[in-house]
Amino acid sequence: MKYFAPKSLEELKDLFLSNHDLNILAGGTDVLPRWQDNPSLKLDVLVDIKKIPELIGIKESETDIKIGALTTVQDLKKSDIIKKHFSSIYEATCQFAGVQIRHRATIAGNICNASPAGDLLPGLYVHNAVIQISGLKGERVVPIHQFITGVGKTILESDEIVVGIVIPKSSIKSLFYKLGLRQSMAISVVNFAIAYEIDENNNWKSLQIAAGSVAPTVIYLKTFTDALFSGSDVDESIQLVDDEISPIDDIRATASYRSKVIKNVLMHIIKEIYVR
Repeated sequence: MKYFAPKSLEELKDLFLSNHDLNILAGGTDVLPRWQDNPSLKLDVLVDIKKIPELIGIKESETDIKIGALTTVQDLKKSDIIKKHFSSIYEATCQFAGVQIRHRATIAGNICNASPAGDLLPGLYVHNAVIQISGLKGERVVPIHQFITGVGKTILESDEIVVGIVIPKSSIKSLFYKLGLRQSMAISVVNFAIAYEIDENNNWKSLQIAAGSVAPTVIYLKTFTDALFSGSDVDESIQLVDDEISPIDDIRATASYRSKVIKNVLMHIIKEIYVR
């Protein structure tokens, strides 16, 4: 195995030019365990990008928050900016794995891993995060729901990396819910984030729900939220969730259990935040 540790994006691009099939190492909380479980996994060239300073940190402007790709989950958890503007993301960091993992795992790693159970993803979806990508062909930005295309799949080309995440500021409130098989260090059986505004007349002003572990990717429950917007009662419209999700049976839960749980919890939380 060849190991490289570039100290700038320019050095990384030079590696892309001279090598094929680079394996990017950020926090290492996914790629290394995967390699240990499957030694035949091809890791001929490992590129540790931890020493690229422009990929680290949280910056605030008048209109948005930019998070560097290598910003750790622990840094997100400690950030007053994240806690103030994006409650659902902050709450997800508090329930993310354990302390050691939070100090290593990066926001871009959680995104690029593209697990439908990724804890940071629902909050990023409901806050309309945009992914900044850089590669040999230049730079581009893509909404997060278009960036992740399936289980473990993204639109990243082999000569591209995520360099940052931009989240627009807004006045919306948000929250995060996670159900795991234990209190910590657990992969979500079901998770979701809700972002909402209620106007002075006690009507929905905005509402987005993004759910994980119930489909191949995190999904927006748009049919359900549209029904609530139109005035339907939550008890009547909750069954619409079944039309949008496609949960599976696995070692953590059955599909029917996931369906029942997400509907029961959603119904409870919606009634808590919105009372006619």
